Amino acid sequence: MHDDRLLFLRQDGPSASLSDDLRGEPWLLLVVDDEEQVHAVTQLSLDGVSFQGRPVHLLSAYSAAEASAILQAEPDVALILLDVVMETENAGLSLVRWIRRDLGNRDIRIILRTAHPGHAPERRVILDYDINDYKTKTELTSDRLFSAVVAGLRSYEQVRTISRLLADVKVAQRATVFALADLAEHRDTDTGAHIRRVHDLSVAVAERLRSRGHFAAEIDDRFIEGIGLASTLHDVGKVSVPDHVLRKPGSLDAREWEVMKAHTISGGAILARSASLLGGQGYLAMGAEIARHHHERFDGSGYPDGLSGESIPLSARITAVADVYDALISARPYKDAWEPERALAVMRGEGGRHFDPLVLDAFLDIMANRL
Repeated sequence: MHDDRLLFLRQDGPSASLSDDLRGEPWLLLVVDDEEQVHAVTQLSLDGVSFQGRPVHLLSAYSAAEASAILQAEPDVALILLDVVMETENAGLSLVRWIRRDLGNRDIRIILRTAHPGHAPERRVILDYDINDYKTKTELTSDRLFSAVVAGLRSYEQVRTISRLLADVKVAQRATVFALADLAEHRDTDTGAHIRRVHDLSVAVAERLRSRGHFAAEIDDRFIEGIGLASTLHDVGKVSVPDHVLRKPGSLDAREWEVMKAHTISGGAILARSASLLGGQGYLAMGAEIARHHHERFDGSGYPDGLSGESIPLSARITAVADVYDALISARPYKDAWEPERALAVMRGEGGRHFDPLVLDAFLDIMANRL
């Protein structure tokens, strides 16, 4: 079966190679070494070299400090030929750590060179910091240096193409999220404002939990970014609820209530199918969790699956607190808006029953500073 999941991406996206977009622009190669002769030999060996119709242009740094300055000024460096031992015995490896961890550059390709074989990096370092190759300087004859550089540039082109692909997928996901949220807004006169407030509260609660050290294995930058968008989709399943139920001014009867509850199942299914087209990860996957489970209760008395405790996805436990609060303080066809103090007073007693106690406590701490 052909994989059609990416056919919707823009035509000038990842299908075009990086070198096609930059035809004629030089590949930037940074030589980092404290020996002048090494720079001269490298320049001589690579003089006139081109790859994919683009010439190779060398930049020179004689220390890790000089290299870091160049990398901050030139974000498009494709490849580094890096000496291990310079101003210190581990200057090269320290620079690699800085590039990957502090500069946040995961694309640039790195080839380590050293005149001191005893300073070879551990295998763990090569894996953890994505080092492409390690050579002693005596190994790198002109031909071998040429081969290593071409292999490095080819790898860089592939990495950058993948990065662009992921960026386009992320843009597509965000567009889908907002389109689905807008769809829900047209079904419910208050949903538009409601989903924006739930977005803001969900992000704030997640950030407060992280600042307190809770759920450290789950709450990272990606989670914080994801829950903001994903929480806006918590009620997308209401597109399947008939108007006479969704907008009924009075209480729902038993049959109508079952129809209303089913919005969690339909919303989760809609988003799960969409997420599967994008590899089962990202905003839509988290949105599917939230849409299905934001009406579960911590004590297991919620719906649709009767999950309890931490078997309820954390994203749904966070969104549940934000959703309930905003629903209570908002007017609905069947109820008037509550005063915030009244809503908070009721919610305070629901830790361990309706809400995860840690999540509720983080939420109440935020609200104490807002009211």
